[in-house]
Amino acid sequence: MGQKGREIVEMELRPLIQALQGLYADEWLAHYHYLHAAQIITGLYSPQVSGMLKARSADELAHALRLGERILELGGTLPQEWAAIPALANHKAFAFPKNPSDVQGILKVVLQAERRAIAAYQELLKKTLHNDTVTHELAEELLADEVKDEEETENLLGKS
Repeated sequence: MGQKGREIVEMELRPLIQALQGLYADEWLAHYHYLHAAQIITGLYSPQVSGMLKARSADELAHALRLGERILELGGTLPQEWAAIPALANHKAFAFPKNPSDVQGILKVVLQAERRAIAAYQELLKKTLHNDTVTHELAEELLADEVKDEEETENLLGKS
């Protein structure tokens, strides 16, 4: 992003970039854990849930890439090594069940992750409202994806 693009951001850039870096790391971890779970899941309905997790993993990767672009536009940096990702993340733990056939348990962990993402994007929306329109619109878009994912996961679990 150019100089004028940074000038229209009416808030401190450093805390904004740090918030975006945390979300960036969260999305990378979700991408990794969802893809890993898709590979190891077994049991009843596992092919369907595996397919959903693979698609969700791709979505989370797309979110990470979009957040990375925004961080760079704002003059921030991205981690140079994978080991830095967990350190930046807001939510490090994905405690999937030890039994890969516990489809319900895996879905419950996914649901928790989606709800954490919803809360994080809602917080970013509050911070950027009237302060950074570009980041605000990005957060709205990513929040809508996470809300859709939460509903899909709840439906799979038979919850509302």
